[in-house]
Amino acid sequence: MRPAVILLLVAALVPASLVPASADAQIRLRSSESQLLRQSAALESEGDFDGAETLLRQLLDDNPASSGGLFALERVLRRKGEIVTILPAVDAFLAQQPQSSGVRSLELRVLAEVDSTEAVRRKAEAWLEADPGEEVPYREVARIYEQTFGSDDALDLLYNGREAVGRDDALALEIGDLLAASGRIGDAAEEWALAVGRDAAQVSTVTRRVTGLSDADDVDEAGRRLVTVLGEADEVDRRRAGARIALDLGLEDDAMRLSREVADELDGRSRTTFLTDVARRARDQELVEVAAWAYDSLGGSASNPAERRQFDQRIVDVSLAAGDTATALEAQRRVAESFSTGSVDRRRATAQIIRLEAGRSGPDELQEMLADFRLSFPNAPELDDLAATIAGALQARGDAAGAAAVLQGIEGPRSSLERAYLLLGEGEIAGGRQALLLALTGLSPTEATPVIQFAGLLGRASPAAAPVLAEAGVAAHGGRGSAGASMLADAVDTFEEAERPAMLAEAARMASDGGDQALAAEIRSDLIEGYPDASEFGEASLELARYHARTPRGHDQAVRLLEDLIAARPNAAVVP
Repeated sequence: MRPAVILLLVAALVPASLVPASADAQIRLRSSESQLLRQSAALESEGDFDGAETLLRQLLDDNPASSGGLFALERVLRRKGEIVTILPAVDAFLAQQPQSSGVRSLELRVLAEVDSTEAVRRKAEAWLEADPGEEVPYREVARIYEQTFGSDDALDLLYNGREAVGRDDALALEIGDLLAASGRIGDAAEEWALAVGRDAAQVSTVTRRVTGLSDADDVDEAGRRLVTVLGEADEVDRRRAGARIALDLGLEDDAMRLSREVADELDGRSRTTFLTDVARRARDQELVEVAAWAYDSLGGSASNPAERRQFDQRIVDVSLAAGDTATALEAQRRVAESFSTGSVDRRRATAQIIRLEAGRSGPDELQEMLADFRLSFPNAPELDDLAATIAGALQARGDAAGAAAVLQGIEGPRSSLERAYLLLGEGEIAGGRQALLLALTGLSPTEATPVIQFAGLLGRASPAAAPVLAEAGVAAHGGRGSAGASMLADAVDTFEEAERPAMLAEAARMASDGGDQALAAEIRSDLIEGYPDASEFGEASLELARYHARTPRGHDQAVRLLEDLIAARPNAAVVP
């Protein structure tokens, strides 16, 4: 008779009532287990650890192989300080589930905690013998060995495990960790390079290992060695991982070299994906040269001018953010050339080129560029801003004549502003102030406010103070805020008594706008101490408090300044 027929006959003879009995029992067991776990968790949360333990032991009596019950019992017994009493339950569990690595690890941890070192070795060896050729037992046992017997024993165990597993890269991550902990950074990097894997699947894990080293020199040593080893690999995925690690660690030369090599071996979508990742990581690390190369490479395979222009614009943005004007200019020129002659977009892109050139080209070149722009785009709205930008750059270099020539024939708020500072620099205070006032109508409120303050102070300044204020204002406008502030503050004692607080307040603003916050704070301190009844007292106190609040251990001083301000001027506008 055929086996299938026999099975059908046997099934027919079995009473129907017996078929679902086992399934029903399992369902009831699982339901009971879930209920007991919930009840024990509730008791535990209430601090009734004895009650929770009773329920959990009842659960394990019914089902010794309940991992949820066992680990819940571990938690409760640790809270009670009686963890050693879990060992019988562990033995009962392993009798039914000997392959459970989590429970075997629990057993070893408990034995180590109660100083049963011989038992640790015996149980560990039994586990390793039960799972020959598996990495997990060696990995878990090594952690216990390191804590119990030291790193040397743990390392020996891991090397034995590598031999038993039969792979050169087996347990490399754990071996590298132990080597790093013992100060053998170069050897650790060699192991971590193996741990990256042939397919580079563990590159993120390995990178975290390197960046997690406590000493900056160790990070540099491990990173460079890791990148070198991966860069010499035969597999492109490992070299790709080396490039990624070099980028993440800011190793620009290695990142550029490896990125170029890998990109040459890739094509199609994989190459595009790789270059996009390189560009992003390089931008995050401010590796301008690498980011620009990656975007340029992406642009080289662009399907149309608009797509290429997007990559060039990214090069401009990342270069300017890092202060690399030369690279930004090169890309900006490509952006301008991608637009049609005479178009609005080309006009705007060309104006940006001139703005970038303002800080690096000579006077003759700048004037020539502006003349060409005026010829190509007569009456362009950018002319006012461009002329002012170039004039300001020339004036900052001490070329007042060149700045005046650039402004010739240009009308607008920004050119008027630059013309005003040229006049002030020549000592024509009345004409300079008048030009400042003319410029106000076209400036935004944010830009106009400091101009109004400066022009107003010039109009009220005494004959002794006005020339000093004008000279300091010219210096600050030319990018020398600290010099202008010091010049004005040092001369305050020679001014009339009534104007000194206002002059000090303006000097502090010059220093602050110029980036010298310490000098601004010093000047404001002099104002507060010397002129407590002046109208500038409130603004100076508030700004000084903000300065101290941003410095280490300056919080208390900031609080005192604000308390004094509120007490002295409760109705001042700055108090709220």
